[in-house]
Amino acid sequence: GETLLTPTRVYAKDLLAIIGACEVHSISHITGGGLANNLVRVIPGGIAVDLDRGSWQPPAIFSLVQEVGKLSRPDVEATLNQGVGMALVLPEGSVAAARAVATAAGIESWVAGVASGAQGQPARVSLHGEHPR
Repeated sequence: GETLLTPTRVYAKDLLAIIGACEVHSISHITGGGLANNLVRVIPGGIAVDLDRGSWQPPAIFSLVQEVGKLSRPDVEATLNQGVGMALVLPEGSVAAARAVATAAGIESWVAGVASGAQGQPARVSLHGEHPR
């Protein structure tokens, strides 16, 4: 129960520091609606983002909620953030600088996926792979 009472981190000052340190294409606060559904809102048409579940381990509370609620993975992923509070889309050359600023602020960060061109297609975000066990 204590995990569910932990306040959400406010990222505003840390995000401003990242924006000041490097180029940022978009930022998505991952709230109700899940990772893919929130991230696709800040991706323009013609871009496809592929996220690798293997790049992070959701906190245990998410598997507990899934188990107790008898929820499918698609339902959980379309509703909960799976432990990802904020997602940034950066050019490859900005990743190291952005991660350095995040680390200095005590924020865990990782490369969760890759964006690529999908000319003529609507924006798309998909998840593949499995979370580490």
